[in-house]
Amino acid sequence: MVSWFAGIFYLPRLFVYHVESESQDVQNQLSVMEKKLFKFITPLGILALIFGVLMGLLSSDFSVFFSQNWIVVKLLVVASLIGYQALCWKILKELALGDHHWTGFKLRLFNEAPVILLLIGIIAAVFKF
Repeated sequence: MVSWFAGIFYLPRLFVYHVESESQDVQNQLSVMEKKLFKFITPLGILALIFGVLMGLLSSDFSVFFSQNWIVVKLLVVASLIGYQALCWKILKELALGDHHWTGFKLRLFNEAPVILLLIGIIAAVFKF
């Protein structure tokens, strides 16, 4: 989970460098890095999902476990992260084609979303609300 988040934090930063670079060589190198990072973090996200589901399945009472508010919040955070990563894939493809509408500023704002999601997940787990 930590490695998945690390990649999700860094990928949009690469996008920022990509759109702000004026050098085609640099953009090409960043495209390679973006693709490799995406391929690296995808299995990590899948593993995080698998272990999360296993945690619920191995609990003493499956239905009670998944009816707790903090677990529901964490599930929403994970669903949001999956959507976020899907949007990263779309941005990656748009940047590779040179057909994008993103500015460095928009991507910097976009880069903050997983931080907020991480904080929500931590608060839900610690305070069990």
